[in-house]
Amino acid sequence: MAKAAKEVDLEITDRMANKFVRDILERYENIESARGTFMNKARREKEAMVTIYEGMAARGVSQKSAKTNIKIVRALEKIKGWVADLEAEDRKMVTKLAKAQGDKKQLLLFAELPAMAKQTKAEREEKTKRHPGVTGEELTEAEAAGSA
Repeated sequence: MAKAAKEVDLEITDRMANKFVRDILERYENIESARGTFMNKARREKEAMVTIYEGMAARGVSQKSAKTNIKIVRALEKIKGWVADLEAEDRKMVTKLAKAQGDKKQLLLFAELPAMAKQTKAEREEKTKRHPGVTGEELTEAEAAGSA
C-alpha cells in the first residue's frame, strides 16, 4: 500500500524531479525486460509440451485424450494438496463426510496420502484445553475410535 505524502512544504528541485522520473522509468524498463524473459521461457516450455503431445499422437494417442489426462492428473494433485494441508481433526471429519456420502473416489484419495504424524505433547495439551474436563488419554482413545 502506498504511503501518504507528508504534509510538509517541500521544495522540489529540477534535479530531484528528474531523478524521480528517471528512477521510476528505469524500474518500468526492468519490469518489461523481466516480463519478456519470462514470456520467452514460457513459450519455449509450451513448444516443448506440444512436441511431447505430438509424439504421443504419433503413437496413436489423440492429443485431446492426452491433454484431458493431464488435466485430470493436475486436478488430482491439487486435491491431494488440499487434503494433505488439513490438520488431523479436519482430515478425519472430511473422511467421515466422504464415508457418509458413500463417495469411494474421495476415500481413495485419502488412502494414497501418507498417514498423519503422531501428536506431540504440546498438541495434546492444546486439545485438552479445548475440551475441558477430558484427559489427554480419553481424547486419544476417542480419536482412535473416531469420535473426537
